[in-house]
Amino acid sequence: MLVAGIRNTYGALWELIRNDFTSQNGFLTWVAAVAVVGGLGYIPRLRSLSIAFMTLLLLVLVLANSGIFNALQQFVQSGGGGGIAPITPPTVTMTQPAPNTVGSAGLSPLEQINNNLQNGFGNGQ
Repeated sequence: MLVAGIRNTYGALWELIRNDFTSQNGFLTWVAAVAVVGGLGYIPRLRSLSIAFMTLLLLVLVLANSGIFNALQQFVQSGGGGGIAPITPPTVTMTQPAPNTVGSAGLSPLEQINNNLQNGFGNGQ
């Protein structure tokens, strides 16, 4: 209503609201149908019938006003495939690992320990 007031289109807004309530397939038609079917649920012998009709009524309400049938028909006519692009895996570059000097020929275990302590275990520390 604020936007209609700013744009000075409140006459068109009230016309749309009036049509929503008074048209043949408008809001009041659905409210009346739900009220009648829901009212039948207060009669104990008609409760299960009321639940079945209320389920059917709500299903028709959703399907009739959501355009799902038109969307399904367009999907089938388009071949069923969407505009979904295939996923390409990312490129991964691997670096060579540092050489393993543990157990190097020519060094005793004590010399390897001293070498690692002096050279920071090959990390440059």
